[in-house]
Amino acid sequence: MVDKEMKGSGMLILLLILLNGFSSASAASPASWCSSWSIVWSWFTCLYCIVNSFFRVVVLAEIVGAAVSDAAYNAASALLKRFWSLKSTTKTAVSGHRPLLKFESGYTVETVFDGSKLGIEPYSVEVTQSGELLLLDSVNSNLYWIPLPLSRYSRPKLIAGSPEGYVGHIDGRPCEARMNHPKGFTVDERGNIYVADTMNMAIRKISDAGVTTIAGGKWSRGGHSDGPSEDAKFSNDFEVISIASSCSLLVVDRGNQAIREIQLNFDDCAHQYETGFPLGIAVLLAAGFFGYMLALLQRRLGTMVSTQNVSSST
Repeated sequence: MVDKEMKGSGMLILLLILLNGFSSASAASPASWCSSWSIVWSWFTCLYCIVNSFFRVVVLAEIVGAAVSDAAYNAASALLKRFWSLKSTTKTAVSGHRPLLKFESGYTVETVFDGSKLGIEPYSVEVTQSGELLLLDSVNSNLYWIPLPLSRYSRPKLIAGSPEGYVGHIDGRPCEARMNHPKGFTVDERGNIYVADTMNMAIRKISDAGVTTIAGGKWSRGGHSDGPSEDAKFSNDFEVISIASSCSLLVVDRGNQAIREIQLNFDDCAHQYETGFPLGIAVLLAAGFFGYMLALLQRRLGTMVSTQNVSSST
């Protein structure tokens, strides 16, 4: 369409030039008519060549532009198709994992303690060796004791903290003690409770003597420092685990990416010797007894052999 319009414009220009040449020639003398016609014909030929070359350049540009546009369109289309194929493959891979779930029947879920009706927010629990359940309320900074078995009518007893949920760092009597959003606790074999008082960056101990601080809590900012317990530093993300075999307390200090150890007092671990006779001592006593009996047997046999020898010689 553009090619036809441009050719029509070119022909109109040539026609105007010819008319102008004819008008000039008619006004001139007959002697100069042939000369004027030659000049006009030369102009016509030159203009024709120029217009023809221009048309060819325009057509070539249109062809090249169309080719480039087609190539760009095809490349963009291929890229888009590739993208959508990858996206659909990813969805298929994710959805393919869903049927891998396999439920085992025969189990039921039941709420045995509803803390929302009592203003208690359970965070973690632990059962002591005596069969008592301890519950930590991290939000209200309290520790409770709940009798077993659990039921909707169970009434927890406050061990340490305040019913109002006050926070702080106060040792002493359990009812007057204050903690600051603890995140975990553990119990040793004597029933002592060790609390990871994370926001105070301290380890607290709850025993019959009351609430004390056994490590950390002296600094307002966390850190990583070993040494005497009063100079130790912890992060604000850790938990504690009681290890009875080594009479120690492990501290999983997540904020410092470390596992720390605190050696406990002998009195905190002496309960293991009260509940049963040590196996090592029993083995030693048994070995001594059998050694003594073997010595008596050898002596008895030696006496009998010597007596027989004396009788035979006489």
